[in-house]
Amino acid sequence: MNLVVTAVKDVALVVFGLLPVMNPVSMAPLFLGLTRQGSSQFRRRQARKSALYAIGVLVAFFLLGNGIIALFGISLAGIRIAGGLIVLVLAFRMLFSGDGEADTVKGGPDAIKRAEVDISFSPIAMPGLAGPGCIAIVMGYGSQIPADHQLLGYAVVLAGIVITGVIAWIVLAGADWLARFLGEHGIQAVTKIMGFLLACIAVQFIASGVREFAHSMA
Repeated sequence: MNLVVTAVKDVALVVFGLLPVMNPVSMAPLFLGLTRQGSSQFRRRQARKSALYAIGVLVAFFLLGNGIIALFGISLAGIRIAGGLIVLVLAFRMLFSGDGEADTVKGGPDAIKRAEVDISFSPIAMPGLAGPGCIAIVMGYGSQIPADHQLLGYAVVLAGIVITGVIAWIVLAGADWLARFLGEHGIQAVTKIMGFLLACIAVQFIASGVREFAHSMA
């Protein structure tokens, strides 16, 4: 029973770690702009495909993370510190300039023809939802899975990735209502709050990596 409770808590931690980075709320205006010429059915379909693509990208990087570490001889502490620094930069951008990861996407609605163009993989899923910050986080979580609970650890992180993707799908599917409800200033406020949470997570990653380096040197 205690193991189940711990697993549920860990899944929640994975979701809370990924959600501020993925920040689907900040993706809503871009998603609306790129799909404004399409029907409501088209927008719902694009939202579903975007979430599925984002989940697939994160799962792929999560499962291949250990192979990449072994191939390049990178230490786990190095992965945690590098990932923390990347996430910290994204957090500062969200806090001090109001830019989320979605704003790194090149182009805009004017670059899309009036036809119903499929924009679910690029730019919405990648680099929008599953950008470098999310990839760094899932690889960081993969490096922290205990050796005696490998199966449970992988299941926890995979569940967290799927739940985060489902939340992103819900937000994008309801982007019309969300934009009307929050308004431009509301979306900016949510972005800054998520940026603060993201900075806290990044500091935790860096501190964990530095502690491991200190232990290895000692």
